[in-house]
Parts: sequence; C-alpha cells; structure tokens
Amino acid sequence: MPIHETEQELNEMLDEGVHVEITDIEEGAYRLRVVVDDQACADCLVPDGTLESIASDSLRRRGAQVTSMSVEHGP
Repeated sequence: MPIHETEQELNEMLDEGVHVEITDIEEGAYRLRVVVDDQACADCLVPDGTLESIASDSLRRRGAQVTSMSVEHGP
C-alpha cells in the first residue's frame, strides 16, 4: 500500500518523537499530518513544503497519482 510505505519512509527520516500520518482525502488528494511529541525538537523540522515534496515523490514512485498534498500539524 503506497500510503503505508510512504509513511514508513518519512517516519524513518524524521527525528525521534516526530511522526507523520498520511490520509487519502479523495482521488489524488492527500493530507500529511505531522505530530511532534513534547520531547522532540519542533524547530528542527524541515519546512512543510519540503515534507510535501518528499511525500508526493514517494507516493508517485509507488504508483499513486498525486494532485495535491496539504500539511497540518496536530496531536
């Protein structure tokens, strides 16, 4: 499954205490949620645009069509 594999790839890249969840909103549209635990360095995150690009590229490499990717931060 492209979403699960992409989440795993991104989570392996990120610092400890930071993880992402990807949701398929509709055909080709995805939401990338970034969750930062209290002990993680929130200021150390790469910019949202970079995360969007990495996630979109990863999904495309796995055969998914990506027309949009939004990033949100939350618990």
